Amino acid sequence: MYRFLLTPRWLLLHVVAVAAVAGCLVLGWWQADVYQDSSGRHELRDREPVAITELASPGAELGDGADRQVVATGSYLAGQQQLLPGRVHDGTLGSFVVTPLRTDDGMVVPVLRGWVDDPEEAGTAVPSGEVTITGYLLAPETPDHATVRTGQQLEDGRMAYIAPDQLAQRAGVSEATALHGYLLLREESPEPAAAPAVLDVDTVDPIRDVSPWQNLSYWAQWWVFALAAVVFWVSIVRNGVRTRRQADTPAEEQAEQSDDDVSAPAPSHAPS
Repeated sequence: MYRFLLTPRWLLLHVVAVAAVAGCLVLGWWQADVYQDSSGRHELRDREPVAITELASPGAELGDGADRQVVATGSYLAGQQQLLPGRVHDGTLGSFVVTPLRTDDGMVVPVLRGWVDDPEEAGTAVPSGEVTITGYLLAPETPDHATVRTGQQLEDGRMAYIAPDQLAQRAGVSEATALHGYLLLREESPEPAAAPAVLDVDTVDPIRDVSPWQNLSYWAQWWVFALAAVVFWVSIVRNGVRTRRQADTPAEEQAEQSDDDVSAPAPSHAPS
């Protein structure tokens, strides 16, 4: 009776049903992960600053250290400062200012000190002496963050995006001694006489804000779709079984009728 469910057409239906259920379940968990990631990153950024050495080491991935506030003490490497052209702040085109900071333990930390409208303005001047800075540890940028044309030749003191390979090529910062990421400056002590415009972390590295109720509704919808796919599959199978039974029933009844006719005695006829 049920062997027809193993025919190629029905096997394809089973595969489609399983794929639909699995897809809906995966999308449901993805919605839950989106909310957890969003709320988790906000929670990390709100934590109190800790020493940078607790979360990062030269040449190593940031890992769980990303998005945390840290404190670092050291001296800026003025000769290795870089500008990132084509960056927008408050609707105005300008440049990011990135200055490597050599910490007391020898690690070189790329510091995004802020934004300037004119590369020649006083804000690009590098503070001298020892400074203590507080900021957010952020993961390296990728080529997608670059606002210059692919293959464009940049003049000295310029780079396309903030990443270890760019710092090595443009600023001569060894990847073995550099932070695998960068620090977005929030506070600096002592405060310089002139400084770039401070950038907001949510502007530089925005976090997708997710409403918990909206996300929960999306998660529930995908699970309802998964249940609907199961119900649809069960309904199709039951309908196939019912159709098969209805097709087999007349033949069985006909066979039973034939058996009855053969076994029944022939009627006798009285002589007239």
